[in-house]
Amino acid sequence: MLNGVDLRARESLAEQIGEDSWEAQLSIGVAAQPAAADRCRVRTEPMRLGSTRVARAFGIDQRFGPGSADCLDQRSGPGAADCLDPVGSLLVALGASVADSVVTELSAAGCGPALLEVLPCAEFTADGTGRLSYEIRLDGEVPAEQARRAVAAARARGTAHRTLEEPNDIKAVVQTARDVHLASPPTDRATADRTAVRRRTARVMWEIGTHVLAEVDGVHAESDQPKQLFGADLAPSAQEYFLAALAAEALGFADQRAAAPGEPAASVHASGRIDLRGPYSTQDAPVGLRNILVQLLPADPTRAGEAAPDAVRRWFAEGDALRLVRDPHPIEVRLVLDGTPVPVPHPENDRTTDTKEPHRAP
Repeated sequence: MLNGVDLRARESLAEQIGEDSWEAQLSIGVAAQPAAADRCRVRTEPMRLGSTRVARAFGIDQRFGPGSADCLDQRSGPGAADCLDPVGSLLVALGASVADSVVTELSAAGCGPALLEVLPCAEFTADGTGRLSYEIRLDGEVPAEQARRAVAAARARGTAHRTLEEPNDIKAVVQTARDVHLASPPTDRATADRTAVRRRTARVMWEIGTHVLAEVDGVHAESDQPKQLFGADLAPSAQEYFLAALAAEALGFADQRAAAPGEPAASVHASGRIDLRGPYSTQDAPVGLRNILVQLLPADPTRAGEAAPDAVRRWFAEGDALRLVRDPHPIEVRLVLDGTPVPVPHPENDRTTDTKEPHRAP
C-alpha cells in the first residue's frame, strides 16, 4: 500500500464487478430540509453497492444562495459565510474526485507526492453560462510524464470530471395531491460575451488515501469515500457533495422556511447512480453520475397547487449548480509540478492513453 491507496483491493473490485454487473451499481441519495432563514441541513442516506447497503450518517450544512465572496475579486474574511453553498459543494466534489484519481494513478506507478492540491474554479458569464477549470499542483519525486498520465486519468476516469463535462438529464418529481413529473434536458448555450462576471474558487488538499480537506470562501470542508470504496469513511463522498448541492439549491427555490416545532417542513431528496465499471474496471461504461432524480415534498402537499412545480421550473432555468451538472462543459486542466507549469496534452489525445487499467479511481 502506498499513499494510503490499496491497489490490490481496487483490482479485486474491478474483477468482481466485471463478472457481475449488478455488483457494480452504486446508488446514492441525500435529503435536505430548511434549518434557518438562509440555509438547510442535508443528510446523507445509506448507499447501495450492488446487494450491499452502506450506511452514511453525515450532515452537510448548505446555504441556499452564494457567499459574500461571489465576485471576481474573491477574498476570505470576516464577511465570509460559515457553510458551503451549492456551487461551493460542487467545487469540493470536483477537487476531491480529481485528487482521488491522481493519487491512485501515481501510487500505481510507485510515486509518493509530497504535496497534492487541486484548485477548482467555476466562472459565470452575464447570462449564467458556466465555465470550469482546475489546476493540479504536485510536489515531490514525480516525473513529468507520470504527472501527465495522472492528469489523463482524472480526465478519463474521474467521476466528477466526467459528470461536469458531459450532459445530464435532470428529472424532478413534485409530490403534491397529484404528482408532477418534470425534466430538464441539457442545453449547450453559446453566448457572444464570454467575459466572466462571477468567479468561484476552491482549494482541495489531499491528506491520504481518498481523504481531502477543502476550503471555499473561507469555509472548511472535508471529503472521503466509504470503506467499501477504499476510504476511511471520515466525511461525505464527492458524489454526496454533488447531490447535496442539487438538493439544497432546489429547496432554496422551492421553500426556504424552517418549520416551527411540531410542524412539517418542505424537503428535497436527490439521488443518482454510478456504474463502477466506468471508473474502476476495464469495461467501457459511463463514468459520471447518472439517473439524477430530485424529489420535492412540499410542507403541505395537498395545498401546494402550481407553486411548487413552478419553483422547480425556475430552478431549472436559473440554478447555477443545476446548470453546471446538467449542461456539458469543456474543462480546462492545468498542471504545476514543483512550482513549474507543465504542458498537458489535449483531452482528445490523452483519453487514449492508458485509461482502461483496473486501478483507475473516480
